[in-house]
Amino acid sequence: MNARWFLNHLVGLIAGAVFVVLLAVILWLYSAARTQQAVVLNDLQAQQSQLQMLHDAKIFPSKKNIEQLKRDRDSVQQLYEAMRGAATHPLMHGRPLARDIDFSQFMRETVSRLSAAAAEQHVRVPEGFAFGFSRYDAKFPCRNPVANGEECARLLALLSKQLVAVEQLANLLISNRVEEITAIQRTEVEPGELSGDALNLSIQAEPNALYQTYPFELRFSCDTPVLRNFLNSLMQADGLFIVRALKVETAAVQLKATDAAAATSETEPMGARRKRRLNVTLQIDLIEFTPTGKPNAGRG
Repeated sequence: MNARWFLNHLVGLIAGAVFVVLLAVILWLYSAARTQQAVVLNDLQAQQSQLQMLHDAKIFPSKKNIEQLKRDRDSVQQLYEAMRGAATHPLMHGRPLARDIDFSQFMRETVSRLSAAAAEQHVRVPEGFAFGFSRYDAKFPCRNPVANGEECARLLALLSKQLVAVEQLANLLISNRVEEITAIQRTEVEPGELSGDALNLSIQAEPNALYQTYPFELRFSCDTPVLRNFLNSLMQADGLFIVRALKVETAAVQLKATDAAAATSETEPMGARRKRRLNVTLQIDLIEFTPTGKPNAGRG
């Protein structure tokens, strides 16, 4: 084999070399494709297995889960009933009223009793004070605007309930001997004109209908022990009264001559004693739980 032979067979040798190289490349590409195919097949097999598992799984609640859910709901119901029994008071019912004139008579009787009690305990009230019902001092309910039938009966029931609640709160203020009651406000229950006693808060029902909230606002003057006694006495009231907000402004007032003489010490001159008066604004909610109310997992 000499140079002449290579020259004579150069084309064949080059063609053979190219063929070998191409064959090697093809074999490498084929091997890489087989490897990629194996990876894809493995992934596909895993996904098919997962899909089959989902098809075979029982995704609906089992009998065991349903029974556990019932037990949990019964436990929640028992806890709710225990809480309601500990926190609730009997529903506050007003006097049954058939006509608008019946409410006017009921209101005047209540205002008269409270005014007499305030005078007896030396509790000052504004002249002509209607204890939150000045709108009906000279007018009847259900007439402005006109309400008839069931709507008027509903309004009279709400007014009667509010009047009973106000009487309880006012009696607590009077029995604890605050110095002065300056205002009692309540939510207006019928549309139309607003009086100075109108409270810009609405009667609200809790979203799940478990309880109803009736807001009131009291403004009065007293000293610290009287305020403390009044707040404590709210716990003994027939209704469940919850303090929503309390605002206290302090003012120093001069004692009367007789009071100063009784309070003067050896180191303090006559008439120099002053005491601290609290001007209180108190927002109170009457909370009434619905007798048939039950806790709900959600709203439908």
